Amino acid sequence: MSAKIAPLSVWEANIDAKMLLAKITPVLVEDVKRRCAQHVAHSTVDKDLAVLKAFFNWCMARNLAASNPVCRVKFFNEDNSRLRYLTDDEYTRPLQAAKKIDSSPLLAEKIILSVHTGLRRGSLFHLRWDQVDFLNRVVRIGRTKSGRPHALPPNATALTTLQALYNERVPHCAFVFAHAAGHKAGEPVRDVKNAFHTALESAGIKDFTWHDLRHTFASWLIMKGASLARRRGTARPSRSARGDALRPLVAGVLVRRSRPAGRTTAAAKRRKGKRRATCSAATIERGESRGISARDWLLWLDSNQQPSG
Repeated sequence: MSAKIAPLSVWEANIDAKMLLAKITPVLVEDVKRRCAQHVAHSTVDKDLAVLKAFFNWCMARNLAASNPVCRVKFFNEDNSRLRYLTDDEYTRPLQAAKKIDSSPLLAEKIILSVHTGLRRGSLFHLRWDQVDFLNRVVRIGRTKSGRPHALPPNATALTTLQALYNERVPHCAFVFAHAAGHKAGEPVRDVKNAFHTALESAGIKDFTWHDLRHTFASWLIMKGASLARRRGTARPSRSARGDALRPLVAGVLVRRSRPAGRTTAAAKRRKGKRRATCSAATIERGESRGISARDWLLWLDSNQQPSG
């Protein structure tokens, strides 16, 4: 018997199986929500609510239900975001520990590529050699979590690591990280949880997950003043908002925050107009020749800080 829990099991356990869908009201859903919240985390309850909501939407699309009672139930919307990343010293310690773990070959290389590319675990562990373009220095992910293709220009560390892996790759194997022997030979390595936790314990790193390696990539980029949207393959820049707390540390200086929407004064608008007017065509052309758009130069005039080309 499978130990996997059915998505609707929580609701099946709390609502009579013989009850008609029309009899399931927002009040009933709210009552189950509050009772469940006494035993599990609010984020777990929200996931169960989302499953029930999707179920009713599915029923409505097939004329099996007239309305969705979950639409009138308020989610907890717990903020479970994390801001955990490795410092330079913390990054070195688990790397050294990973090289000593024989049960998980290439664990150190996985950590290096995760930190230096920002790829999600699934994209990294299923990375194929035909996605790595050494000639043009780009890694192409056909479909990310957001459902969009993503082209990543690897830095020197990632490129060197990929080249070393390619030179020692399993012959005729399509995957970068594949089982070298056994009944799974040639298949991608899907999990390194135990070995990774062992490396963290040996390095004295606490409260850290594999996904935090991606946070490390993002945090290091932010502290160097780079943009995350294109690098991480996020659907919208707002998806990278977890790193906003690091922006005041960029280049060791305090970055000026934008004025809240709707509070721009008339005097500020006049000053902004004057600054934009002083941006000559020659300045724009110089910016474009360095690969910087005219819009970036206008933003530079607002911040009085020249962007890197």
